[in-house]
Amino acid sequence: MDHDTSDTGDTARRTVLLRAAGLATALLPVAACDDGAPAPARSSSPSSPGLPRPTPSRSPGPSASRRPPGPADWAALARDLDGELVRPDSPDYDTARLPYNPRFRSARPAAVAYCKRPEDVRQALRFGSRFTTALSVRGGGHCYAGWSTGSGLVIDTSEMNDISVSGTTTTIGAGARLMDVYQQLAGRGATIPAGSCPSVGIAGLALGGGHGVVSRAYGLTCDSMTGAEVVLADGRVAEVSADHHGDLFWALRGAGHGNFGVVTSLRFRTHPAADCATFWMSWPWSRARAVLGAWQEWASAAPDELWSHVTLLTTTGGAPRVTAGGLLLGGVTELERQLDGLVGRAGPVTSVTTVSRSYLDAMVYMAGCAEPSSCSGATEKPYTARSHFFGATPLPDAANRALVAQVERMSGLPTGGEGSVQLTALGGAVNRVGPGETAFVHRDSALLAQYIAGWEPATAGAVVARCTEWLDDLHGALAPYAGPGAYQNYTDPGLKDWRTAYYGANATRLARVKAAYDPGRLFRYPQAV
Repeated sequence: MDHDTSDTGDTARRTVLLRAAGLATALLPVAACDDGAPAPARSSSPSSPGLPRPTPSRSPGPSASRRPPGPADWAALARDLDGELVRPDSPDYDTARLPYNPRFRSARPAAVAYCKRPEDVRQALRFGSRFTTALSVRGGGHCYAGWSTGSGLVIDTSEMNDISVSGTTTTIGAGARLMDVYQQLAGRGATIPAGSCPSVGIAGLALGGGHGVVSRAYGLTCDSMTGAEVVLADGRVAEVSADHHGDLFWALRGAGHGNFGVVTSLRFRTHPAADCATFWMSWPWSRARAVLGAWQEWASAAPDELWSHVTLLTTTGGAPRVTAGGLLLGGVTELERQLDGLVGRAGPVTSVTTVSRSYLDAMVYMAGCAEPSSCSGATEKPYTARSHFFGATPLPDAANRALVAQVERMSGLPTGGEGSVQLTALGGAVNRVGPGETAFVHRDSALLAQYIAGWEPATAGAVVARCTEWLDDLHGALAPYAGPGAYQNYTDPGLKDWRTAYYGANATRLARVKAAYDPGRLFRYPQAV
């Protein structure tokens, strides 16, 4: 969200690390999918009170009769698809196999199936059930753990990207990217609450909850979701909503990526794309601890129309910085009145910019793009991340001290790495939904923290090790002040109890839904429900 005192300086001032995270403002969500996990407990009663009983899936799952596919089997799959099947001998393979994060670019899948319609997905799932090839599902390819790729068959939904609007409902193909969604809806004066990373796929974002720059006003992305088309493990195509397959609809809104089926399109209730005012400001590093405390008090009392974050960031061997940024659904005059309260608490700023924008222009600005067409679909720097939810604010001063000390520690390491901490304000409409109303359980949190470490592509292994060690130490230093939760869209392989961290009290019900719709566990990866 870094922005120079002149509006044209935004992209130049934005740090490479924040680019690496794919987020210019709120370091935002991802899609996660793929490969082997312990099976959840079965239940003979998968429904929950108030929702229709789902029709059980006859998922084939792994079986002793499966064998590795041969060349003839791959050729048959290619013939069965409307979309392209890219194999290692294809000239397009090195492009097709690449995920967003260079950290996982050594992955060499056996094939990438570019699915153009649900029938293509059905054929790919049938292939996965017949042969020993593992399946991965990829939309935007942003999974922080790299689980949207692998060594088997990647089911890519990026070509199912149509966007249509009827009244106050929009139907969006699972492969549509956020900037495309914003552009298409803006022409109708509409939007959905979503993130700031322009190349994130809508399905991965929404199915893990989806917080973003208007979440306090309009809720999470999944809170505006009214239905989805899903190809189930047994090949059936299900239209899912509150009235049809209700338990699956509940599960998709917060635990939907790579667990129960392949989502091919989603339906959302739209909201007005109101004009906005954006801001960016910075302080001397000596004010960092004061800024943290002041921002937390200020953000918790802000109106729902105002979203904001505060960021501490540095490069190894560089000078740390503290910034804040955000957006108001309203005018600059009201925004500046609100900001007076923050500056009064935090102290004088070194730079500040406030700009009135159309909604689409605000989303382009938040994405760090000069214009919609310039928003990149990939990043060049490897990175890794972790997260915490914080329930009560303001945090104790000891927590703020720990944050500042850890960023200063990264600054003092040998060159080659980068680190950031970003605290994002939640509350508002996000917390007016009950923790059990959707699978997204984190409804009593005031703040979401994301911690990121990144490095140059050719960085030596010792530097990478120092960066990841710093990230783990930072996460550990803040753990005593955080709740048990972690954001499921910021996939974290390092979590010891990821079920509790992601899903809390909803984990048991999710296991029942999994048993009903994918009893053979065709959809599996290290943190699969």
